[in-house]
Amino acid sequence: MNPINILLLLIYGFAMITMGMFALNQKDRKLVNVSIIRSLKYLGLFGITHGLSEWITMIIQLKLFPAYELHINNFNLILKAASFALLLYFGLDILLLRDRYKRFILKIPAIAFILFLVGYFYLRINYGLDYNLNNPVYTTITMRYMLGFFSCHITAIGLYKNAALIRKKKSEEIAKRYTKLSWVFIVYGVLEGLVVSKADFFPANVINRDTFVEVFSFSPLFIKAFVGFVIYYLLIKVIDTFSWEQEEAMKRLEQQRIANEERRKLGLELHDSIIQDLYATGLKLDYLSKNCKSNQLDNPEQTECQRLMREIKQDLNSNIEKIREFISATALNKIEMDELHSSLDRLIKQCNQNPGIKIDLLFKNSPYTGYLSPETSTQVYYIVQEAVCNILKHSEADKAEVFVEGQHDNLYITVTDNGKGISIDSLNKERHFGLLSMQERTDRIGGQLSIQQNLKGTRIELKVPWEGEANER
Repeated sequence: MNPINILLLLIYGFAMITMGMFALNQKDRKLVNVSIIRSLKYLGLFGITHGLSEWITMIIQLKLFPAYELHINNFNLILKAASFALLLYFGLDILLLRDRYKRFILKIPAIAFILFLVGYFYLRINYGLDYNLNNPVYTTITMRYMLGFFSCHITAIGLYKNAALIRKKKSEEIAKRYTKLSWVFIVYGVLEGLVVSKADFFPANVINRDTFVEVFSFSPLFIKAFVGFVIYYLLIKVIDTFSWEQEEAMKRLEQQRIANEERRKLGLELHDSIIQDLYATGLKLDYLSKNCKSNQLDNPEQTECQRLMREIKQDLNSNIEKIREFISATALNKIEMDELHSSLDRLIKQCNQNPGIKIDLLFKNSPYTGYLSPETSTQVYYIVQEAVCNILKHSEADKAEVFVEGQHDNLYITVTDNGKGISIDSLNKERHFGLLSMQERTDRIGGQLSIQQNLKGTRIELKVPWEGEANER
């Protein structure tokens, strides 16, 4: 028993558990859409399970329960493998992937952990309860080299990619924190994944704890304990992302409020200014129709009629100019996802009034999205409208879904139904004007449209590139 190792295991476990509890306490944040923040619960569970594993290792080295040492060791190996699976889930969850791919990819950690358990218990049942402890080849390769090393580096890649996108939004300070945290996980992955117990196979016979001590003259537990606290510290700094995103949300709300106020002012101006002027112009025309007859050309009142005619022309020109100014003043250069969402929501609610079919609208928006111009958002709306109308008219489906997914690179819209599917004749654009219209609108906005027949139903996918960056900090 090495007292220094016992102390380091105590500190290391404490750092990881504290970090895990801190991460889990962030799960109730409401205004947050940043990928790492939504996934913190998995990092928190990793920290707690891994910290407990290190404390159990400390208990084993202290030989507090010698009668149960074999069972405790076996439980500890499974617990540590579970912690790496949780870290892998966190790393995969923060990768900037589309939802349709992520649904499959997020199954990898559970599959990997189950495969580990199958092999672990197979060896244990066939070769004895102590086989995995006395013959660490299987656990080292599967748990350390594959789960441990892989999970840490996937997490580092996810953090680095998030940092690159945040940097585009001019949030350099937050991006640096993400980048630092990614490098820390690379170091941590090397320590947990490669620096293993010495064994008679490569690379464990070359890169191991004994070699590390010979080269650096201290235990890798020193660095592990330090890294645990660094992860905790940087995680606290990364949580500042909350305030950044809330500021961005408040900016968007303020812009929406200003836009609504402009529309309200436009209505008042139309009523109080232009409409009143047009009403006065109407009264003048009424006077002219009564008093300026063709047989009154030599009448002194004709001069008055000509004057009124000139005033009417001036009034009309003036009102036309006012309308142009109002349109110019209130025109929006950019439209946010929330506005497109509202339009599609009204469309789906209207379509759901049709008996016999239920259409769901799902909306998932990354914080790193750009903007759509009014023209592009209008084309997107009509493409979705045409797709939904085709479902109502031709699909004979009883269930459909419109999934709008805003990612960092594009806007993705997927429309699916469980109907009879689209026929080859329908895919012939010459024989289906609706599909031709959808394709023309897609080409106009530089997007991509694909229509596929599933085993049951049809799948329509629309990809639209962003036209600008989101609000820059």
